[in-house]
Amino acid sequence: MALSIGKVYELEKELDSVFSGLFGANWEEVNKAAVMKCDKATLTNLVLSAVRVLGKSKETMQSAAACYEAFAEEVMLHQNSVIQLQDELLKSKSEQMEAVQTTVKSEIRSFSDVVKKGCEDRITATQVKAAVKSAVKDDDRRRAVMVFGLEESANEVVQEKVKDVLKVSCSTARLLVKDCHRIGAVRTGYVRPVKATFHSNETAALALKCGKNLRGTRFSGVYISPDRTREEREERKGLVSQLREKIRNDPGQYHYISNGTVCSRERRPTPSPRTPASTSSPPSSTSIPPSSPWTSLNPAGASNPRPASRRMGRTE
Repeated sequence: MALSIGKVYELEKELDSVFSGLFGANWEEVNKAAVMKCDKATLTNLVLSAVRVLGKSKETMQSAAACYEAFAEEVMLHQNSVIQLQDELLKSKSEQMEAVQTTVKSEIRSFSDVVKKGCEDRITATQVKAAVKSAVKDDDRRRAVMVFGLEESANEVVQEKVKDVLKVSCSTARLLVKDCHRIGAVRTGYVRPVKATFHSNETAALALKCGKNLRGTRFSGVYISPDRTREEREERKGLVSQLREKIRNDPGQYHYISNGTVCSRERRPTPSPRTPASTSSPPSSTSIPPSSPWTSLNPAGASNPRPASRRMGRTE
C-alpha cells in the first residue's frame, strides 16, 4: 500500500462513518455510557469495523515508515553531496589564495625592482600623463575613420552625407555614427575630409572593410581610410611615393601596399568577355572603352580603378 495524503483522508472518513452509524456521533464524542447502551449486535459490528480500520491503519503506518526510511536515505545522500561540494569549494579557495599570494609576491618583487631601477631612471608625472593621453588618443583614432572626396556644400548636414555613403558601402549592416565633422579650414577648390567617429572599434573596422564597395557607385570618388597620426601620414606618403615609382618603372606587375611594405606580384589574367554566337550576321568588332583617368598610375591594366594614394589612404 503506497502512502499518500488521500489514503489517510479515506481512513479518517471511514472511521467517522463507523461511529456515526453506530452512535450517531463521531469517535471523539463516544463515551462509556453510549457504549453500555449498545446491544450485542451493535457491539459486534463496532468490533469488526474497528479491526478493519486498524488493519488499514497498520498498512498506512508501514507505508509511512518505508517512505520515511527512503527520505532519510535521500537526505543522507544530499548531505554527503553538500559536504563534498564544501570540500571542493574550500580546496578551490585555498588554491586561489595560493595563486593570489604568489602573484602578490611576484608583483612586490617586480615593484621593488622598478623602485630600485627608478633611482637611476625615474619616470616623471609629466611622462605618465603624456603616456595616458597618447593611449586615449589611440583609442579614439581606432573608433574613427577619415572620409575623403565627399562633396562639400554650404549649410550641409555632414552626418547625413556620411550615412548615405555607409548605406551604399555597407548595405547589409547598419553602422551608427556617433559624430561627424570636417577637418581643416575652408578653401576655394578644396574639399575638406570628414572625420567620422563610431561607438566602437569594431564598427570603424567594418566601415573601413566595406569602403571598397564604393567602386562603381555614385560615391566612386569617395574613399575611406583610417584616422592616422601625423607620423603615420608621413610614413604612408612615402609608401605611396614608392608605389607610384614601382608602377611607373614596372607596369607589368601588380603593386600594392601591405603591412607597411610595397609588394609586387604577377597580374592575374583578365578573362575575355563571352560573346553570344549569332548565325544571321558575323560578330561585330569589339569596341575599346575610353581610358580611365587613373591609368597614368597603372598603365598595364584596369585592376586598379582608383589612384594608389586614394586606394591606400591619405598621402597628406
